[in-house]
Amino acid sequence: MSEHGVMHLWGEAQRARLVQLCAALTRDRHAAEDLAQETLLEAWRNREKLHDASGAERWLAAIARNVCLRWARRRAHELPVAAADQPVDVVAELDRPELEELVDRALSLLPPATRDVLVHHYVDESSHAEIAARLGVSEAAVSMRISRGRAVLRRLLNGEPPDSENGGWRDTRVWCTSCGQRRLQMRREETAVSFRCACGTPSPSAVYDFANPVFARLVGGLVRPSAILKRTAEWSAAYFAEGAGAADCIRCRVDVRLALFNAGRRGLYGRCGACGVEVWSSVVGLAHAQPEAREFARTHARVRTRAPQEISYDGAPATLVRLDAVGGTARLDVVFARDTLRLLGAH
Repeated sequence: MSEHGVMHLWGEAQRARLVQLCAALTRDRHAAEDLAQETLLEAWRNREKLHDASGAERWLAAIARNVCLRWARRRAHELPVAAADQPVDVVAELDRPELEELVDRALSLLPPATRDVLVHHYVDESSHAEIAARLGVSEAAVSMRISRGRAVLRRLLNGEPPDSENGGWRDTRVWCTSCGQRRLQMRREETAVSFRCACGTPSPSAVYDFANPVFARLVGGLVRPSAILKRTAEWSAAYFAEGAGAADCIRCRVDVRLALFNAGRRGLYGRCGACGVEVWSSVVGLAHAQPEAREFARTHARVRTRAPQEISYDGAPATLVRLDAVGGTARLDVVFARDTLRLLGAH
């Protein structure tokens, strides 16, 4: 294309559109001005590659995305770790052609069920109710799959590797509160979300099965690992609050008895005789779920947990779980009744 034919690409209206797009991609209005200028400069240098003026806007948008990706990768080495875990709703800021291109890139990385929902939602512009009726699933399931698809799109924009690598496990920015040395890994599948510490055993340390309506409702629509862990910790602290004894099945609500177990590590376990669903937590998991422990971890960033100890607390047998701040002297003692694992105190 001749230089005269592409001069309209460098007008004020096009520059304003690029600034808006770069601001949406980076969430940094100040940087967007410079990135838009960089986009226009790169487009000018490669103007001979534009052969069809009708595709000029999409061509410029593709260049802008690459420019913003390079900027984001440079920034990743400069920003504090905590800032990188903030939610960024990139999808809501993009126009339809840009959404279609992102969805196309993500399709090969998604399970078929999630892929179908994304196409119906973003390309066909169908409502949740229409998609649910078409696929024979609930509207809650549709929302859950859209959330997972959006998470993939965000990671693509940030230049992160797909979840198919490393067996589906990816590093999070959440420190393991058991060892205090490594960050947790998360694996999100169609049927469950799992967490583990990279320094631990290959088996997951926490699995939340979406076949159970409680976990599907609790975390099925969440994306950020920190949000998932916060929600499940709040649930765990409430569900196991009374320790061993009678409880409700988390699926069918019939009576279940929570009992102590000592197979390798001490904790609580229950199995519903009616529907077969199982629920369990180690005593360390119970300690981490307490509000005081979550606040301690939030305040000190990196925390490690000592092995449980058998002690006497106010003259009664008890189990102590101690959390230490890494690189400091602060600590939190979480104490449970030894015979029931009911919380006695956290101080």
